[in-house]
Amino acid sequence: MHRINVLIIAVALAVTAWAQETDPLAAGLGGVATVIGETRTVADTIVEVAPVKEKVPVWKKKLYYGYTFDIYFHHDSRSERKENGWSIALEPEIGWKLKERLYLGMRFGGSYANMATSYNVNLQDTTYSSNLRVHQGSWQVTPYLRYRMKSMFNDKLGIWLEAHLYTGMEFPTVASGEVKGTDYDGLRYSVTYGVQVSPVITYRFNRKSTFQIFFSILSLGYSGTTFFYQDPIEGNRYNEYTNDVIIFSGKLRNLIANQFTPGLYGLKFGVQKNF
Repeated sequence: MHRINVLIIAVALAVTAWAQETDPLAAGLGGVATVIGETRTVADTIVEVAPVKEKVPVWKKKLYYGYTFDIYFHHDSRSERKENGWSIALEPEIGWKLKERLYLGMRFGGSYANMATSYNVNLQDTTYSSNLRVHQGSWQVTPYLRYRMKSMFNDKLGIWLEAHLYTGMEFPTVASGEVKGTDYDGLRYSVTYGVQVSPVITYRFNRKSTFQIFFSILSLGYSGTTFFYQDPIEGNRYNEYTNDVIIFSGKLRNLIANQFTPGLYGLKFGVQKNF
């Protein structure tokens, strides 16, 4: 009996629509249909079946974190001292998207270096030679401001200019060789600081992952280092200070002398992640 009632209602609806030459669906979202005693609009039906789009919070769009790796081979061929070695650094980073093209962030981390140093110094008509093997650990803090100069390939590839400050400490340990008369004679630690500007290229894989590579070889800036010594015999403490203008990853005085400097064979790259 129930099935017969439903069939009768359906036939009645069809006859009514044919007689009035109207169609509830053709009437648009405001069209009304009566189904088994319930009055509904087309808009009601659409609201029920429409998928709910996930809203990404603002902080997830602006806050990011990442990891930066720095690997380079060191070669310095000054006449009185020659150095060869390598170093590796790991720097976690965190940042905030200030504007569409402007990012503010900070990197902090540590590094390890293994250096072979050969000295040839003339002292009172005699030549003093020493071969050293030095292991050096360090840490560094680097706040930076990054500006996107150009974007390509539907905003996936970005060319940036980054300006950063940095400061850190280095702790050398002589593994082998004679330190007397060398730069490491009585050296306890050193403090480095400076400012640098260099280009960065990024490639965005998706909303959460971006690859970045640093062109340190094209960097410009200024660096300073204060060395803290302690006289191994008398125990007196003293310090020395040096500073350099950095042009294309080289110290100015060595660049003019056509000598290689740290970072020339280096590769610095990393990954940024959004939440």
